[in-house]
Order: sequence, then structure tokens, then C-alpha cells
Amino acid sequence: LQEMTDGVVIINQEGAIQLINPAALKMLDIEVKKPLERSMVEVLRYHQFVDAWRQVRKSGGTASESLELPTKKITLQYIATPLDQILPGCTLLLIQDVTHQRRLETVRRDFISNVSHELRTPLASLKALTETLQESAIDDHQAARRFLTQIEVEVDALSQMVNELLELSRIESGQVPLKKKSIAPAVIIDQVVSRMRLQAERAQLHVSVDCPEGLPHILADPPRLEQVVINLFHNAIKYTSSGGRISISVRPEGRDVLFVFQDTGMGIPPEDLPRIFERFYKADRARTSGGTGLGLAIARHLVEAHGGRIWVESVETLGSTFYFSIPQAGQAGMEAG
Repeated sequence: LQEMTDGVVIINQEGAIQLINPAALKMLDIEVKKPLERSMVEVLRYHQFVDAWRQVRKSGGTASESLELPTKKITLQYIATPLDQILPGCTLLLIQDVTHQRRLETVRRDFISNVSHELRTPLASLKALTETLQESAIDDHQAARRFLTQIEVEVDALSQMVNELLELSRIESGQVPLKKKSIAPAVIIDQVVSRMRLQAERAQLHVSVDCPEGLPHILADPPRLEQVVINLFHNAIKYTSSGGRISISVRPEGRDVLFVFQDTGMGIPPEDLPRIFERFYKADRARTSGGTGLGLAIARHLVEAHGGRIWVESVETLGSTFYFSIPQAGQAGMEAG
């Protein structure tokens, strides 16, 4: 009972605590110094537990329910069971933290909903375009060409989504072996910035880069890490208004090298921050920004496959700062050894 991760409480027929293990004390933030023999109302505090105990005493059966603790942002599942055959008059209360399972259920449900939404729009567009083409536009060569061009755009969007889903699935399942080598961070940054600077200039954004040549080398798969940098740079361009600024900096951070992408864009609402790296999750509720919503999920998995981590800080309307760290080549080699 001392080592269990589930909370265990035994309550007698008068409603007093006979036993309570450390997991229950921690889950419920119980600060009563000597909880034994005290009333469950005083110790457990939540009326749901009292209701469950009363139901069990009245019916002789079991009672189960879930309880949200907003202050701790956790969800508890509890089961109350009579112990009359072992301890006459006593009730066992088993409490489990199901926050992770509930979160997975939410992610899975949202994933299906988001996939459906992302597929529905291009498919509906394709259907409308082909029907119009069949009914009237087929004889108008200029209109037909315009419709066919639009069909090609929609097919390309669907192909990109499917390819990114397959890519993400392969990365998640470990089927994309990384071909790591020691490389200077500046090589990665310079290649991406030279490719995307024109896109930033077209959007009338000021880009600054601080990536000194003498930084420690990192152990990385260059094309895969470039994919992460491109994604973060592209997002900064997409969500920053004309005249805004994007700054990219790289610096040593302990045993890692830290990459920082800061923009003066629209920012991310606080409620969206914990889920921004999920598949298909978009902070843009209206989904007017385009894209598949898979880029950040791919970036997260690629960074983690390199032994690093990725996170974001943001203030809505003031901009966002994305960070990711990659172990230094020497450190990564020592750990591998």
C-alpha cells in the first residue's frame, strides 16, 4: 500500500478514516497531519467521496465515478467497494489518476475530427469542380483549363497531407533511421535562411540571424534537422504581419545547442499552447491559415529522435518564441559510448 501509485482509503461504518496510503494523500493534497480516525468529510473534503460511501453503505454494492480537480488539472476515477466479509462495516475507496488516459482519448477523438475536417474541404471542392466541368465548363476551353488548374491544386494539397501523415507515422514508429554526423549549427541555419529569405522579403518581414561560426558542433541528420528549421521559419513567416520581425539565434546551453525562433506575429492563445505540437491541431480556429497542421508534430518527433526537446512560449497578439535543443556532438558521443 505504501508503494502503490493508486490511492487507497479504508473508511469504517461511522465514516472515519481507518487507513490512507501516501498516493491518496498526494493526489488529494491532504495536509491533515494525523488523518486516521478522523471524519472522511474533514480529511477527503470532496463530497463525491462521501456520496459514494453512503451509496455503498445503503446498497451493499459498489459505486464508481470520476472527479475533475481543476486546480491540479487532473482527473480521478474512484471506486467504492464494501469490505463486509473482511472488515465488517468498512468500505474500500480506490482512487486512480486517469488524466493521461483521458488526454489520450481527447487527442484521438480530436485527431479523427480534424482528419475528417481537413479531408472534407478539398474533397468537396474537387466534387464541385468536376461536376461544374461535366455540366457546362467542358466546352469552354478557358474555363476548363482554369477548373483543371484548381483541381490540380486540391489534389496536390491532398497528396501533401497523405505524405505528411505517412511521414509522421514512420517517424513515430521509428522507421526513419537518422543518419547523424557532426555538423556546425551554422551550416543548417545558413542553408535554410538562404532558401527562405526571399519568401520573408516578399512578406515584407525583417529577418535577423545570430548564429556564430564558433558554436559547438551537434550530432544531427542534416536533412531532417533542416526540415525542423524550415517548419519553424515558415510558421513564423506565415503568422507574422507585414512589417514584423523574425529573429533566429543559436547558442550553447549546457550540454546542448539551443535554437531560438522569435517572431512578432499574432501569438498563440494560452489554452492552445499545451496542444500546439499535436497532429492536425491548429490554434487558428477558423482554419484560415492553410497548411495541414502536421508540421509541428513532425518537428517535435524529429527533435526528440535527435535526443533533444522542443517547446514554445507565446503571448497572444505579441508573438511567439519556439525553442529546440540538440545535444552537442561531443556530449552525444560520450553518452552513446
